[in-house]
Amino acid sequence: MTKNDIKQFKLTNDDEIICEVLHWDDDEGTIIIRGALRIINVEDFSRGARFYAFRPWMVFQDNPEELSTINPGHIIAECTPSAEILKHYASSLLQIKEQLRTKRKKKDVPLEDVVSKMDEMDEEEFEQYMDMMLSEIDTNDSDMPENVIKFKPKNTLH
Repeated sequence: MTKNDIKQFKLTNDDEIICEVLHWDDDEGTIIIRGALRIINVEDFSRGARFYAFRPWMVFQDNPEELSTINPGHIIAECTPSAEILKHYASSLLQIKEQLRTKRKKKDVPLEDVVSKMDEMDEEEFEQYMDMMLSEIDTNDSDMPENVIKFKPKNTLH
């Protein structure tokens, strides 16, 4: 990845992204990209400051190594990002990759077991079974703020 491969795009839906351009095919009308991060811009008018953050551009595509395509017809503007933005982009990609590497896969509740138990148990027994199954799932998420209280009301309809 070189500085010239990284581009910042302003899209017709008002998204602004930064990504590595792997291939730009004008004939077929596609751009193949990797590491696409959406630029989040927040302005604090009371302090006269702007804050920026990078987030994965495509929902549920957290891995920056996955490829995406862009239709060039949806690009309003394109530029080479500044050295400062490139530094933050590279740092963000490293952090995302590290999070993916260290993320523990959480244990899933086996659906087949749950379905087979539903027919064999009354409501109270099934609730106890589900409590036991859910207690085995690793819910220790280091990204969860410490001031969040887990809420699990019993016998409540919403």
